[in-house]
Amino acid sequence: MEFGGGFYYRIASERQRTVRSQAAIRVYNRGEMLFLQGGQASEVFFIVNGSAKLTMTNTGGREVVTDVCGPGDWIGAMAILSKSSHPASAIALTSNTEALALSQREFEELVRFNSGFNAEVLRELAWELRISSFRQFELAADDVAGRVARRLLELVERFGETDETAGTALFKSPITQQELADWVGVSRQAVVKELRRLRSSGVIETRGSLYTIFRTDVLETKAEALGSLV
Repeated sequence: MEFGGGFYYRIASERQRTVRSQAAIRVYNRGEMLFLQGGQASEVFFIVNGSAKLTMTNTGGREVVTDVCGPGDWIGAMAILSKSSHPASAIALTSNTEALALSQREFEELVRFNSGFNAEVLRELAWELRISSFRQFELAADDVAGRVARRLLELVERFGETDETAGTALFKSPITQQELADWVGVSRQAVVKELRRLRSSGVIETRGSLYTIFRTDVLETKAEALGSLV
């Protein structure tokens, strides 16, 4: 199951070089903000090392994780293209999180005058819209087990190593169990219960932030119960 992370590393190599030559390099410590919810968008960020979370906060102050981004992911483009404020905050999850910051002017010129980059941006936005629609569907139609399985596989894709022959995977999670619960859309207790069930059935092993998945096929079956995005 693919969820579309790593846009920067999927664009053509010459366009990667163009972005890198025009962008400013920014380095963030854990907890530092790349941008704030409601702030005016002025840059598009391409994460090249480390990770960041996207969060939305309601008027009561409750923060909800809407996505976790790793190397290659881009953030801030939708607000630039729609000429609106950021709908979420972006916060570094790891120290020395490195991002390429492309100014609004430079990004808009690339989109306008580089037809290849324009086409890649349109494909990525269409894919992200599809993911967003799927996540709305899963909140209404899927159980906790399916949603947890899907998020674990996303973390593997973005931050892990997979042995396809053995059907195993390993990753160090950049988020806490509470942040995972926010991302899944349930209570922390519900996530803890599901992780305990997966451990007791031999599907995963957890040691602090280190996750070992012994049966990726079990998670994939649960994740694809609603159908595949591909």
